[in-house]
Amino acid sequence: MPSAQRSRALPVLLLLLSATALHVTGAPCSSPGGDTLEISGDELPDALKTSASTKWKPLTYLLICEVNSLCDQFVEEFGVPKDSVSDFKPDQLELPRDCSSPNFSKENYLLRISRGLERHMVYLQFVERECSKPGKVSHIRLRTKALADHVMELMNNSKRAQGLNSEVRDQLLSNLNEATAWQKKITVPVLLRDYRTFLENTLRALRCIEDRARKKNGPNA
Repeated sequence: MPSAQRSRALPVLLLLLSATALHVTGAPCSSPGGDTLEISGDELPDALKTSASTKWKPLTYLLICEVNSLCDQFVEEFGVPKDSVSDFKPDQLELPRDCSSPNFSKENYLLRISRGLERHMVYLQFVERECSKPGKVSHIRLRTKALADHVMELMNNSKRAQGLNSEVRDQLLSNLNEATAWQKKITVPVLLRDYRTFLENTLRALRCIEDRARKKNGPNA
């Protein structure tokens, strides 16, 4: 393997090894819709042997459960209602629920996911400041960045997925930073719930893209 590929694969390998250590026996994670996500070591492939088309699976599963766990911990620690309502409305990018349309565009689909992940990385900066254990949020941010990188690998023209500039990041955080201390606390679960929903939509969307590619290229693709 060329040195450049090894250098790109190493951070992903470390993330997946840490994920294996956390979930080797299986960690059930219930979704708002009642579905259960169960992660085991078998679902965390060797990052040095997998392509971008499969790297996203273990990371997305792991992120969903970690975000859910962080939300629960924050609610318990600060006594904030888990179903709290905040005046802050996340700048959510909706993902199409169906990719079977003849007008479906893989590039636009992936671009929406990439932009959404970029925005949630900004919101996680705010969450990190409000948490008593910011290290956990830092890990989620790193894994979110890794997932965003994988999404870019799947794109034909990854240059379209430009990172957010400082002006956009400041705008996303402006209302959050101006809130009162209590408003900030009740906004954290809102942001985490919103991110979990986005990750679940991302998981569905990437599966849809994978299924389309398999049908197009044949069962042995």
